[in-house]
Amino acid sequence: MLTEKNRIIYVVAGILAILSWWLVQLSSPKEVAGIAIAEHTADYLSTGYLKRELDIHGMLKSEVKAEKMLHYADDGSVELLHPVLSFFRPKSKPWIIKSEKGLLTNQGKELQLNGFVYASKAAMPGSRGVSISTSDLRVFPETSYAETDKWAELKSPPDITTGIGMQLKFSDPIHITLLNKVQGKYEIH
Repeated sequence: MLTEKNRIIYVVAGILAILSWWLVQLSSPKEVAGIAIAEHTADYLSTGYLKRELDIHGMLKSEVKAEKMLHYADDGSVELLHPVLSFFRPKSKPWIIKSEKGLLTNQGKELQLNGFVYASKAAMPGSRGVSISTSDLRVFPETSYAETDKWAELKSPPDITTGIGMQLKFSDPIHITLLNKVQGKYEIH
């Protein structure tokens, strides 16, 4: 038999159980309606972007500047607006490459420069400067190599050479190959 005291204990325990259940329901996270996010959206951006890379001796190896940088988490790509790349070598002037847009893919191993591209290396004692105008240049920074299938103009004053398709090895020694329909204007020295 239940005594009056036991009934009160059971009623209080029941009320506490119901109250506990209600508090758990109140505090548990509710399901939120899923928000559809486009698959390829930037997860962060930077304006006035600057990245510098040093070699094993602490000397500047490369530098990337851009007006704007957007990173995409889905594929790890990085989009650059008006990028300026500089590649440095000891005892040599740097290669400077500018373009309208860039897309860095393959974990930073390939940079597709889209639109007009201008690459240059200043003159030094004993060597002439060189500038290249082209478009849609693929740059492979780790191997100091770049290529395009588009028209390219190579100027090393006073000489000018043009062609379709170009391969550029921009480490020392520099090696530039124009592939098709090559024409040139050369001054005899």
